[in-house]
Amino acid sequence: MSLALVLDVWDPARGGLEAYADVLCRALLERRVNVTIVCGVARAAPPGARVIKTGSAGLAFCRDADDVVRREDLGRVCAFRHPGRHADVFLPLGGLLVSSLAARRASEPLLLSAPRRLARALSPKTRGFLAREAEFFASEGLVLASSPLVRDEIAHRFPRFPGRVEVAGLPVDDARFRLPLNGERDQLRRSQLSLRGEPCLLWIGNDPVRKGLNVARRVLRRLRQRKLDARLVLVGHGTNRYDGSEPGIVGLGFTDTVPVLLRAVDVLLAPSLEDNLSFSVLEALATGCPVVTTERNGAADWITDRDCGRVVGDPRDVSALDAATLALLERGMLDDEQRQRRRAAVESCFRASHLDRVCATLSSLTRSNAPRTHPG
Repeated sequence: MSLALVLDVWDPARGGLEAYADVLCRALLERRVNVTIVCGVARAAPPGARVIKTGSAGLAFCRDADDVVRREDLGRVCAFRHPGRHADVFLPLGGLLVSSLAARRASEPLLLSAPRRLARALSPKTRGFLAREAEFFASEGLVLASSPLVRDEIAHRFPRFPGRVEVAGLPVDDARFRLPLNGERDQLRRSQLSLRGEPCLLWIGNDPVRKGLNVARRVLRRLRQRKLDARLVLVGHGTNRYDGSEPGIVGLGFTDTVPVLLRAVDVLLAPSLEDNLSFSVLEALATGCPVVTTERNGAADWITDRDCGRVVGDPRDVSALDAATLALLERGMLDDEQRQRRRAAVESCFRASHLDRVCATLSSLTRSNAPRTHPG
């Protein structure tokens, strides 16, 4: 069984998509799949994988990767970005490019959106990437979508797609993101956040606009107007600049202590304006932490009942987000039974279960000899 993984930069240290590709590659190798990595540059490729480096980037890499796929017998082809017509499988962990561009336009001020939209429309690189995405969805193939939100977006953007879409979720490290031990939460609140009984919310993100940071800050202000000595802890690149900017704001910047923080805080506040699948929501539920998020977040599908959290329709509705947060701060929301129910809601995303499911799907493709169908 052979499979080619196509990704422009193979560097798991970058995190996100690159880290996921590396984890998936190692899981496939453990299952005795012959894996070839086709990339522009490679750093720390898994032992046992064949690596073909083109030395190119951007659209040039896409063209070079197509040439490699045509020239060599690599088995089925799995692409992580800008798939084109030669990919058999597309794993759009970041969602569709056409959708992300539309979301970016919607978030821009009206006076700026027109020139920016024109610049992007005229960009050969953007046009080329969009064309490759459209080519894939014009032919049969398999999409492993991260969430039902991405699945529905594909149906909206490409209603004539003749292939199939499966919702795969994302792999949660259930060993790191675990339930707190007896008495651990209080100890962590004191040692990590210098807290005792104060309500504490957590916001996580590297994109303050898309992740709704300003809305989260407004929710905090409403809570404090009720004479609650609430805190809002901010995690993500650049958030340290907000530290102490107003009462209750704690800006930590980038930190690798997220599992610890999730076991210590009262609520994860994720008022996403656009998010295919917020990893932090799945991780919070795995620790038993309740979540407030929006319908624009693909992770909302894992909030299966009101004990898990609250999902608000409009990400700019501060009143609704405030009410949802206040409800989850009630006594008893963090007892052992509630935490267990939240963790159970994301068991299908635990790393071993996720990788077993995805690897089985990809392995079944490599055993099939049915040719791909292309237009024309």
